[in-house]
Amino acid sequence: MTVMKIVAGSSNHDLAIKLAKQLKTELIPCKIDKFANGEKRIQVDRSAKGQEILLVQSFSNPVDEHIIETLLIADALERLGARSVELFVPWFGYSFQDKVFLPGEPLSAKAIARAVESTAIRKVYLLDLHNISIPGFFSIPTYHLSAIDVFVHYSQEHFDFNQAIVVSPDFGGLKRAKTFADELGLDLASVEKHRNLKTGEITTSKLDGNVKGKIALIFDDAILSGSTTIEVSKLLKQQGAKQVHFFATHGVFTGTALKDLQQSGVNSVVVTNSIAQAKLPSKIKMLDISPILVENI
Repeated sequence: MTVMKIVAGSSNHDLAIKLAKQLKTELIPCKIDKFANGEKRIQVDRSAKGQEILLVQSFSNPVDEHIIETLLIADALERLGARSVELFVPWFGYSFQDKVFLPGEPLSAKAIARAVESTAIRKVYLLDLHNISIPGFFSIPTYHLSAIDVFVHYSQEHFDFNQAIVVSPDFGGLKRAKTFADELGLDLASVEKHRNLKTGEITTSKLDGNVKGKIALIFDDAILSGSTTIEVSKLLKQQGAKQVHFFATHGVFTGTALKDLQQSGVNSVVVTNSIAQAKLPSKIKMLDISPILVENI
């Protein structure tokens, strides 16, 4: 079987290196720079010619820049004569813009999918999407992977399941949390959450389940501002939880999220390396997702 070669965008070079090591394959050099006028300058090494390529790029901040970069790299690979191009997008920016709420708004997630499939890319791998219908926006083969096994393994190594319970942070995450609870063989509790549509403020009002004296394990797809994590942690500890640990595949960490989480009552936050992080405070741990992709390509 031909082993795919890796080409990395600028968003998550460390993950691309880990993938190359897992696959025991080559990371093909790709120069990424900017012209004086701010436009991207891309040059993929000629060794990509005739190769099966896996392009690795998170659509993380700066989101638009990383998307354009992906399209340009795909075009460069096609012009070099790469045999095939597949794309792994650990974090799919615009994934929360998966619906049109008001007239005149775009369906952004679908627009990005159309841009991607207009290139030489012929297969896409996505990870723990907020909306599982997003792969349907693509007309090329698209696979929705999950990092749940990484969190299951971490939990088995770090927590006493005789004292643990899984908690869904809101109704929308109930199915995801139930899958996590079933994998761990634990009971499930859930929190009723309300978001003010004008201010974005999160309030928690009700807990369904008993967490008194328990280690609460919360599983979600992403952490953005951290407000849900902090408010749910407060409620659970008010209800007698001994510890609160929050798991999320994607650590987006907008604004002052890292500082706020570090100063909050949550005992730990565990994310994956789907999004590159410059530096994380002591409460936040990072797990490697590269084995997940290796198992699925």
